[in-house]
Amino acid sequence: MADREPGDDPASMGDPFIGNIPSESRDEVPLDEVDAFELVDAHLDQQDVTPEQAAALAAWLKQHPEHADRAFRRIFLHTFLRQRLQYAAMTPVTDLTRVAKTNDLSETERSALVLNVDEAGVMSLSRGNGGAAITLESPTVSVVRHATGVWWRSWGLALGIVGVLVMVMVAGWAISTLFLSASTPSGLWVYDGFEYPPTSPPAPLGDGSKWPITGGIQGSNGGMGWAEPWREEASKVSILVADVVNNAWRANDRRSAHPLAYADAQGRVLKTAGIQLRTAAGPLSKSVRSLAVTAFPDSFLADRAVGQDGSVVWLSFLAQSFDGRGLGNFAYLQLGTDVAGLRIGKLASVETGNWSTAGVRNGEEMNAVSSELSSGQAVLFVARITFKKGEDVVDIWIDPLLDKEPSGSTAAFHVMLPDFHFDQISISSRYTSDFDEIRLGGTFRDVTPVN
Repeated sequence: MADREPGDDPASMGDPFIGNIPSESRDEVPLDEVDAFELVDAHLDQQDVTPEQAAALAAWLKQHPEHADRAFRRIFLHTFLRQRLQYAAMTPVTDLTRVAKTNDLSETERSALVLNVDEAGVMSLSRGNGGAAITLESPTVSVVRHATGVWWRSWGLALGIVGVLVMVMVAGWAISTLFLSASTPSGLWVYDGFEYPPTSPPAPLGDGSKWPITGGIQGSNGGMGWAEPWREEASKVSILVADVVNNAWRANDRRSAHPLAYADAQGRVLKTAGIQLRTAAGPLSKSVRSLAVTAFPDSFLADRAVGQDGSVVWLSFLAQSFDGRGLGNFAYLQLGTDVAGLRIGKLASVETGNWSTAGVRNGEEMNAVSSELSSGQAVLFVARITFKKGEDVVDIWIDPLLDKEPSGSTAAFHVMLPDFHFDQISISSRYTSDFDEIRLGGTFRDVTPVN
């Protein structure tokens, strides 16, 4: 490694680190591995390193993950070799005769001076020709103390550099994470947990004719990411229920067991509020709300709606129907309109009444896919909508684990849909069912927050 130029002030050297690069070309010439290792060694040997060299070494460490690994190995190799040299200088003082050097003797006298150590560890100096011996206080302690101090300083330096390298690696990880985050927009953009004042439910054991026709969630304006309040667009309205146990529609209402909630198979609990939306019994309720599309990244928008080719949107919500009956009954959440959209829930086109999904085109359900789960069972739907040129792709999971994004192979539904955009959500029903915790976001984790 090159010496410092004459006139350099050691006090101004700054942080230790970085290469044999002329000052006029430090910004243009990267370090190679040899220069990088020389700088690591120089720092471990307590030599001065300029700020420019430190910056160059930091840049080299960030160039490739293997560079940090190699630097770690270099540090420990350097320290190990130094230890071995120190221990060699501390040869065990038993049954040993060493030549001692002292400035008080001539070269000839020094060469004839012998250090003797008896079994008790007492040392004495004598001339090799049998001259008088001089008993000494054992220097063993001071030697060991000195070597131990050097050893601790060496490891202190090594650990210091290890700390710097760890910080560099963490910084590199953070930078890459930020880069990936920038390339994959994330965030919770739309949410409604229906935390509105509960409404008075219809009398138990009633029929559809007794369901409320006014009020409902008309004008409710909570949550985030919406352009306007909820509006009711059908002959009956949805209501808001807080006490599901004491507000069963009939004795066999499966929703009366417990409020809508979800815990995965490993005990992770989805974050929920306390109120849930309940759709009408009998024809017909339809609750609609427009999205604030400006809540989404610009890259997700096309024709002032969500669905630009290349974007991916995640949707989640909880749902449970009165029971699993099908036969033309329905209760579903829909993205988009009847002209073009996506429906998830109990569908009229699925006779079993099991949880299903389908695309919608001009009011007709298409490409419907059904699960084996009764719509009378409370579930968490998580959907990933991938917008592409031509047909869009929808993957839907039912009750997934909440620890990480699930594999596509575990999806309950995989559906190809005609190209569509959306700027509203609606909940339509002719069979009373409950919905809650609607979320739209950029990643799986955004729409599945855990308590």
